[in-house]
Amino acid sequence: MEESMAAMAGGDGVRDGITTHAGFPNPAADRGSAQSLSLDRLLIRHPSSTYFFRIEGDNYAEQGIFNGDIALIDRALDPMPADLIICWHDQGFKIAHLNHLTEEDTPWGVVSSIIHQYQRSHENYNEPTNLRPHRLQ
Repeated sequence: MEESMAAMAGGDGVRDGITTHAGFPNPAADRGSAQSLSLDRLLIRHPSSTYFFRIEGDNYAEQGIFNGDIALIDRALDPMPADLIICWHDQGFKIAHLNHLTEEDTPWGVVSSIIHQYQRSHENYNEPTNLRPHRLQ
């Protein structure tokens, strides 16, 4: 019995109807479903039309969008009047509400999610954060 328990200590095992679990359980595992946690499935509905933009500036800080955040832009979504969108304006991209666009603004995509990192890595912390698209691979 000692040998069988020692053999099972290296991993999960079942013997004579008794289940033995070794190690620390994965806290990210969703015990209620067979699917694992996936940010891709949670945040990206249309992978071929989703882009990442790094936000520059704090113009939307009151809405929880800060300098250095990552905006996920979905070009397949139809914008609703109160949606935040990315638009082309005067040789560059900017964020705006759809109902606040001017004649010079050309809608480009809908902001579907914002990723805010509380602690950025030290080597990228002072990196310039221009608002530019990064195509999803």
